[in-house]
Amino acid sequence: MSEENVENIKLAVEAFNRRDADAFVALASPDVEWEDAIFWSGVSRIYRGRDELRDWFEQVVEPWASIHIAAEEIIEASDGRLLVGLSLAARGKGSGVETQLHAWQVNWFTDCKTARRQIFRERAEALEAAGLSE
Repeated sequence: MSEENVENIKLAVEAFNRRDADAFVALASPDVEWEDAIFWSGVSRIYRGRDELRDWFEQVVEPWASIHIAAEEIIEASDGRLLVGLSLAARGKGSGVETQLHAWQVNWFTDCKTARRQIFRERAEALEAAGLSE
């Protein structure tokens, strides 16, 4: 497994949990394509480049008094893509409502930086996107 790419994921998780947009965005390639599924923002779209990734980051963390993600599994595909199983726990700022969810993402890398990311609600869909089978 590409240790540099795995380290990229671990550092991104740590930066997200610290709410450190600068560190998070620095782990992406300058021309990153970051897919945001409808369950995050209400509108499915792709954020392109670091400036748009920063916008995504700020939109995702802003409504939460606390937010924490964990990478529960990391699997490497034959071409270096990584499938990452994530759990998220958060508590709303205004409501105090707590929520938890699981998601899976597939990351592509260029020079040990995330070049592309897709996110999925179902593990089987993520495995297929990564070219892996159960």
